[in-house]
Amino acid sequence: MKHIIIAVTALVFLLPSYGQGQEVKADPEIIAVVLGKKITVAEKDRLNGLIFGAILEKFAKDNKIEATEEEIGAFVKKMEESKKEELAEYESDRDELKKQLKSKSLSDEERKKKESMLEEVESDLKSMLEAPEEAKMINADMLQIAQGFVQPWKVNKALYKKYGGRVIFQQAGVEPLDAYLELLKAQERAGAFKIIDKKYEAGFWRYFTNDAMHTFYTEEEGAKFINTPWWLMEEPAKE
Repeated sequence: MKHIIIAVTALVFLLPSYGQGQEVKADPEIIAVVLGKKITVAEKDRLNGLIFGAILEKFAKDNKIEATEEEIGAFVKKMEESKKEELAEYESDRDELKKQLKSKSLSDEERKKKESMLEEVESDLKSMLEAPEEAKMINADMLQIAQGFVQPWKVNKALYKKYGGRVIFQQAGVEPLDAYLELLKAQERAGAFKIIDKKYEAGFWRYFTNDAMHTFYTEEEGAKFINTPWWLMEEPAKE
């Protein structure tokens, strides 16, 4: 499992002050309000994240959803196992290249190519075998990364249980798209947020209503991936 890329494009949770009943005075600079927080035209490019992030945060708080130490530990354990597997593969590649370079039948071109490959593999290995202090920093970062994956998964799972609907693929993790839409509709009706400048309204809802933007799982696959995150799934046995 080489070059594990963790797409830390997990959901960004904001911490807004909650004030649903507040009146918003007419101001051309204010384009929306969410949980009492005004969003200005200068923040138009972040409109979706500011509103959706605040609504997700509210849902998590209302339903007391928090990532536990055990759940975070399971994620970290999986990443550590993956790193060990990756390290073993690099070491195997290094040993195999060294073995091949001992052959006297290699052409000059083949030898240069394999020497270059060996140099690259050894460089990657060196980077993976961090110094103790650097390793501590990486471990601290891993806890933060784990939180960024586990918490959104728990929120998504709860939303799917409440609203059901279709599930889509995203690099950072599957998303219950229809549940997102139902949550937003309900919160808009309740006055939790309002898009004041209507020219931004279509753009806000596009992600949740334009099916052409997404790759959908079957109902069975969607339920499976929402309820069991990738780091808890059993990997197929290696041949």
